[in-house]
Amino acid sequence: MRYIYSLIRFVPDPARGEFVNVGAIVGSEESSEWQVRQIENPKRARAIDENASLDAVWSFIDRVGIEIDNFEAATQSLLGPDVELTEDWLWRLHADHQNIVQLSAPVPMVAESADEALESVFDLMVLDPAVRKYSFTKKHTALAALRRAYDKFEIAKGRERRERVTLRTPHHAALFDFAVTNGQVVQLTQAWSFQVPDQATLAEQVKAWGWTVQEALHTGGRVCTPVGEFDAGTDVAVEVVYVPALPTRPAPAFVDAEHVFDELGVRAVSHDQAGDVARRARELLGPLPK
Repeated sequence: MRYIYSLIRFVPDPARGEFVNVGAIVGSEESSEWQVRQIENPKRARAIDENASLDAVWSFIDRVGIEIDNFEAATQSLLGPDVELTEDWLWRLHADHQNIVQLSAPVPMVAESADEALESVFDLMVLDPAVRKYSFTKKHTALAALRRAYDKFEIAKGRERRERVTLRTPHHAALFDFAVTNGQVVQLTQAWSFQVPDQATLAEQVKAWGWTVQEALHTGGRVCTPVGEFDAGTDVAVEVVYVPALPTRPAPAFVDAEHVFDELGVRAVSHDQAGDVARRARELLGPLPK
C-alpha cells in the first residue's frame, strides 16, 4: 500500500541548520490511516538544546496527535470529520513549519500498514530503537482492501460508491463505511478489526450496529450521504469485511460478532476476500455498458 511520510526535526538554531530527527508522521489517503510517533529517548535532542526550546517540539507533536485522534474518532461518528487528513495536509505542515520545528518534504513509500511504515522510518532515519508492546492492525487495512476491490470492478467513488454514510431506521442509526447505489442502495458494507485491544467496546459497537441492521432488514431505511439520501429496501445486501483476530490473543468480540452476523444473515469475510464483496456489488449493479 502507498504511504507518505515526513520526518519531524528539532532545529534549535535555524540559521546554523543543525537538527535531530525526533519523530515522524505517516499516512495513507487510500486507507485514511494516519499516525505520528516521537522518540522515546531524547538524549541527542537535549544535547543541542541550548535555549531550552525542545518543549515546543513536543507541543507540536501533541497537537498533531490530537488532530489525528480527532480525525479517526470523527470517521466513526455520525457527523464525520470536519477536516480530511490528506497528503496536501502533510505538505502544508511541511510548508508552515520552518523554524524550531521543521518537517522534511513528504516522501512516498510502500508498506503493509502504518505501523510497518513507522517502524521502517524509525529504523532507518530516526535512530530511536523502541520496543513496541503490542502492535495490532486497525480497520484501515480492510478499508483499503475494499477500495481497491471496488476500483477493480469499476464501482467509482462519487458515482455508484458512497463512503462514510449513515443508515437510519425508525428507531436507530448506524454508520457504514460504504454504500453502493444505483438510485437506491443495493449494498452496504462495514469494516471492522478484531485485533483492537478494547474487545468489550468493540463487541458493544457491533451489537449496536446489529440492532440498526435488523430493523433495516425488516422495515427498510434511508441512507444519508454527503450528496443526498437513498432508500435502502429490506432486501439490501449487507456485507462485512474484517481484519481477523491475532491467533496469539483472545478475541471475545469476534465470537459475539459471529453470532450477530449469523442471526442477521450478514455475509462477513476477511479483508483478503474483499474482492468477493466488490464482485457481488457489480452483480447487483449490473454489467458495465459496452
